[in-house]
Amino acid sequence: MPNLPRARRALFGLLAALLAAAAVWLLCRWVGYDLQERLGGQPVYEIINDEYSQIIDLPEEGLTQSIPLKAGESFYGVRLKFSTHGQLYKAGMVMVDVYNAEGTCIAQAAGNFLNIFDDTFTEFTTENPYTATGDETLTVHLYNAVPWEGPLGLWASETEVEGMPLCSGEAGGTPLNATLAVQRVADYSGQWPALLARELALPLAAAAFAAVLLAGLQAPLALLTAAAGLLLGLCFVRVTPVLVAPDEYTHLAAAYELAGTWRGQQTADENGKLLVRDCDAPHFATKTGEIGLFALKAQEQARRNETGGPNELTVVSEADAGQGSGNYWAQAAGILLARSRGGNFYTMLGYGRTANLLLYLVLVTAAVALAPASLRGLFTCVALLPMPLQLAGSLSPDAGVLGTVFLYTALCMALRERAAVRWQLVLLVLTGAAVAPAKAIYLPVVLLCLAIPPEHLDPRNAPAMPAIALARWKVRPGRLVQAAVLVLAALLWTAANADALAYAARDMNMALVAVGGVALAAVLVLALWLYGKVSRTPAGRRWFWRGAGAAVVLGIVGGMFLLSRMGGGLTPDQLLEVYPNGDSVWTFSFGYICRNLPATLKLLLRTLPEQGGLWLQGLLGTTLGEPIVYRIDVSWLLGIGLLLALLAAALPTAEEPPLLGRSTARGIGVILVCVVLAVLAAALNWTPINYQTLFGLQGRYLLPVLPLALLLVHNNRCVTMRRKAAHGAALAVALFTLLAQLQGFALYASWQPVS
Repeated sequence: MPNLPRARRALFGLLAALLAAAAVWLLCRWVGYDLQERLGGQPVYEIINDEYSQIIDLPEEGLTQSIPLKAGESFYGVRLKFSTHGQLYKAGMVMVDVYNAEGTCIAQAAGNFLNIFDDTFTEFTTENPYTATGDETLTVHLYNAVPWEGPLGLWASETEVEGMPLCSGEAGGTPLNATLAVQRVADYSGQWPALLARELALPLAAAAFAAVLLAGLQAPLALLTAAAGLLLGLCFVRVTPVLVAPDEYTHLAAAYELAGTWRGQQTADENGKLLVRDCDAPHFATKTGEIGLFALKAQEQARRNETGGPNELTVVSEADAGQGSGNYWAQAAGILLARSRGGNFYTMLGYGRTANLLLYLVLVTAAVALAPASLRGLFTCVALLPMPLQLAGSLSPDAGVLGTVFLYTALCMALRERAAVRWQLVLLVLTGAAVAPAKAIYLPVVLLCLAIPPEHLDPRNAPAMPAIALARWKVRPGRLVQAAVLVLAALLWTAANADALAYAARDMNMALVAVGGVALAAVLVLALWLYGKVSRTPAGRRWFWRGAGAAVVLGIVGGMFLLSRMGGGLTPDQLLEVYPNGDSVWTFSFGYICRNLPATLKLLLRTLPEQGGLWLQGLLGTTLGEPIVYRIDVSWLLGIGLLLALLAAALPTAEEPPLLGRSTARGIGVILVCVVLAVLAAALNWTPINYQTLFGLQGRYLLPVLPLALLLVHNNRCVTMRRKAAHGAALAVALFTLLAQLQGFALYASWQPVS
């Protein structure tokens, strides 16, 4: 009997998972049907002859029109303009037979004109195109399959267009010294909307099945993260069009170059251009990829039919070498594997994306497994949001950054509750060291190790004394571990970002900065000495931190006052220097910000109401692709659902004790503020000074510290849950992510360029 409830739960969970999978499958079919209704059967035309000078009646023996076709061009049919000679409409049927240069019939199409009106275009199309292997001339034979009620005319030119004769009857008939007004159907949507949606039905249904089943069975959240993340991530690998993920064309060039370097290949020519395989060269560009139904169709056809090639870098591409500044080893490994197996470009891209996804999942699954039990739902929900999974399902190195920061944060929170074993100490040092150079703006996160009690970081087994003697000082070994993390992170951060930092501070008074740095170091040494003197009593510690806070405020105000009056700056002529597109050649460098604090503040105040909503969308992932190029925004209802699910995962139960003390919570708040300020400073540094709002700041830049913000929510006791909602919240996030993918696919397919 004790096993009966478990068995019943398993049965109900299985039924619920099957129902969820069936519902998602039907939803995919509906999306395909809807897209087919709106986008199916639509041709794309290319004008061949646009002269409408006379009307030639279609004779009983028909007409034959010659149409030139260049090598590589596809022929889906023709579009002609008919005339009913002033009558409202006529009834009948016209057939079109198309022959290639060898005389082989390559297409047949019929037009039913029961309600054809005067002076209207009609296309004759086929689902399967004919693609010319070389330049050739096609012959199009038009004839009546059903007699018309009176003559039916076609518009034509008064004289023959060179290379496009029109004759009566079949090929070789009487020349008519004219050319029909004709357009080539260069592309045709046909049944592709439904076919593309059908490709997503199985993986999305599998993701829904796994998420519902594991959540219903109350499976470990680490397993739910790994399984649902893998299936949803693979869907993003498929849903995101080629090179449409944020900055993916740059990431492709960097990972591709690294793969070639591993093989000992020459990866660049003398002009610094990237060398690629012959089969990859047409796909390397310096811009975001294309979207829209015809772009998705072309990509799917190429994925199926395009041939690969040997792993030999022989062609100079448009992309520059040396673009990568992130960690691309996972993406490069996938690309190298695909190249070694002779895969085509799309196979290579899929391998690189999948390898990046696997790296992300390993890191976030470890983070969920290591996190305290009360925070595992929080980390699972953040890991399964659309934005991190979209980044992981692309070539973006930000996926590895996210996973590393999540793992470091979870480990720090776990070690607050229990003593570390030695492998955890090693992991703490390695992840802390990896966070610092991964991206400059996340350096403050490394300070999180200070929230760990030093006795939990003691590598000794059963120490007799809590401290060890170093010269005249007594130091806890845990403090040495924390110092090692911070020092190593600082050194690696400086090595990785020294050039960028020097560029950002290019117009500052470096002598004044150096004096300020020496003074800051002296103040820190004095503060450490003073803390050692007064920290023996709670009152002493309290007064020390109050004084330290006041000193920090005074230091910031005084430092900004001095920097704003350090002299220098841009001349009036320099302020007027602009690029051809109107952007100023100067950006908000550190020096410009210090000298122009009011202008900087006004820019930030204008930016917040204008871009704040977009930042939230970018944080959650309800805006897909590259938002600077395309705005693919899914329903705001999904965004609200994701926010509510995150709150449900973050809110504590009434009986849970606070996880953080006041000082630790304040410290985490300071870390969050520092990261936000670093993000704003970075965005300002690439914003031209004549802009009215920030340029290029995206909400996804704050994703690594989202768990810290939710951790503060978890620490509150104003709003609590009656019972834990971790599995339900994780399931909700997974399903909302799935819906965002499905709607995102529909938006990608139905996107039209703004005319």
